Amino acid sequence: MARQKFKDSLMDSETFAKRYHGNTSAQELPAIFPRNGGTSYQQKGPHISTNGVPATRLTRLPVPRLLSAHLAAVLVLITLAATGATWTVSEKIPLGESVVWLRPDPGRPWLYAIDQQNSEVLFIDLRTATVQKSIYVGDGPSDLDIDATDNFLYIANEGPGTGLFGSWRIGVVELTNQTLIDSFITSVPAVHVTAGRPGRLYYNEGAEVHSVNTDTGVDLGAFNYIKTRMVIFSDKTRLFGQYVYTGNLGAMADFDVSTDQITLLDTAYYSPYPYGWAYDNYSLSGDNHYLGYGQIMFTATNFSDQIGEFPEQIYALNSDGSVAFGQSSIWDTTTFPIHGSATQITNMPFSTTLMIFDSHTNVLYAFNPADSTVYAVAQATAHGIPLSWLTYYGLSTNDSVESQQLGNDGRTVLQDWLLDKSPTNPAPGLALAWSSNSAVNVQNTSARRYYQLQRSANINSASWQTLAESKGSGSNLVFDVSADRTRFPSAFYRVSPRVY
Repeated sequence: MARQKFKDSLMDSETFAKRYHGNTSAQELPAIFPRNGGTSYQQKGPHISTNGVPATRLTRLPVPRLLSAHLAAVLVLITLAATGATWTVSEKIPLGESVVWLRPDPGRPWLYAIDQQNSEVLFIDLRTATVQKSIYVGDGPSDLDIDATDNFLYIANEGPGTGLFGSWRIGVVELTNQTLIDSFITSVPAVHVTAGRPGRLYYNEGAEVHSVNTDTGVDLGAFNYIKTRMVIFSDKTRLFGQYVYTGNLGAMADFDVSTDQITLLDTAYYSPYPYGWAYDNYSLSGDNHYLGYGQIMFTATNFSDQIGEFPEQIYALNSDGSVAFGQSSIWDTTTFPIHGSATQITNMPFSTTLMIFDSHTNVLYAFNPADSTVYAVAQATAHGIPLSWLTYYGLSTNDSVESQQLGNDGRTVLQDWLLDKSPTNPAPGLALAWSSNSAVNVQNTSARRYYQLQRSANINSASWQTLAESKGSGSNLVFDVSADRTRFPSAFYRVSPRVY
């Protein structure tokens, strides 16, 4: 029913063909062009049909070759959404490198990643879903965090350097210009780093945990032993990690770091006795209420209040702790008080332990080592529109919004999302033209979408062969079809936009 309802919201092929007769509109979406001159029939409105144009309606075209834009990729999304999942992949960001940690910027549309092999930080522009630059930050970077003012990025470098004091450093990047501007000398190699209140930074070497004065760069010395990655409240008052409570035995720890008089507030002998080093997966909900560690979700300020245990280890929590992300599954935690267990929402798109949740955009960023790609996993409508995208434009987040037409351009909200257009303001959609006798020019592309050039000998064919795929440029995209045109002089061409 959902698929049929969506199809009904599109112009049927009979109406689509008729609208190519008469005056053209200033909004060319799409356009049909004969290859070698003759009459051009352009759509009078901005609507797009996924059904194609019947060949019998095109007998007036003097040349049988045709270019048409269409939204076949929407049908692909419908197929993907048939799983019923409320969380789905909304974007893929190919990195081309393996990374060891991620950090979204809370105030900018950027994601930062550590390429440890090349000792670099990658700067990923989320507006274009591309790596824009990379910079050397020190030997063997292993962790990074953003300071309380959102102006500086701190990078822990666990590489041995020369092995002498002075070679162990924490890199400092100014985020306004994405430049390495300084480095703090540390008394031991820095493996994990967490930004504290303004002027303070915490790092550990997998043993001692130190405090650094970021105004002066001075290492203030160790205040305890924390071996794992650390997490901190958003107000920078409480720091969590696995600490050494005696000998080499580990336990959970909650430190008050609101002042330089750092004190241990709470502890729990978990992970399992006797060693306590089984896990390294601390995570906090965005509202600071819940702490995930190992397979248990705790009340962050009271370790004795355990909300429940998962069937697998948990690596991220969403903004309010109602959703937890494991290596293989996404979990609904609200069923803990009702059933005594979390309920699986859906599978993760792949198995991974490298993930981080951005509470500002409600998006999970997860790295897939199999294809060196960051996947954005977001809560979405039935046919794949991320709720964060709808919220950005001030729209409702129920499924009915998909079929609404709000931009006075004849497209639905679902179509606007697929084309990466604003759903509230009119904007030109895809248009096709010959830029030469051998090149197809796709106009008005998005840098966040992919475009497939397809060919068929019959415009009504259910099977179109994909010839090439390319990422959009933000303006025009050109496909060279010179070789194909020689082999198939009477073929039809079309372009299919894809989210990934």
